[in-house]
Amino acid sequence: MQLIYRGVKYETSDQHIPLVESGVKGLYRGAQWVGHKAAEPVPQPNHVLCWRGVTYQTNGTPVTTTTSTTTATPSVLPQRKRDSLAEAHRHAILKTLERRLQVARSQGNEDLINLLEEEWQQFA
Repeated sequence: MQLIYRGVKYETSDQHIPLVESGVKGLYRGAQWVGHKAAEPVPQPNHVLCWRGVTYQTNGTPVTTTTSTTTATPSVLPQRKRDSLAEAHRHAILKTLERRLQVARSQGNEDLINLLEEEWQQFA
């Protein structure tokens, strides 16, 4: 069967799984309902994935790694690097603040202009 999701066409695999009644029965909106389950366990694919540098498998078993398990001391950024990052962050905040101030002035919003100018003084 051909399906389309967000404009992408793909074919489904016709896998028919034999079902048996699970023994669960009920009444839904006045109609009798009988639950079903797979006659045999359906094998699930196993994928080895990596998320944020951690490798794992979808079947839950741990992944064996070939790297050594010694703990390394965390690297500390040099002072110059930290200062340049802080300065870049400060510059980005001031640039955003300047843009917000321009918009407030174009709209004539005096209350917002006063608040943004006070915020500007805190960074100056």
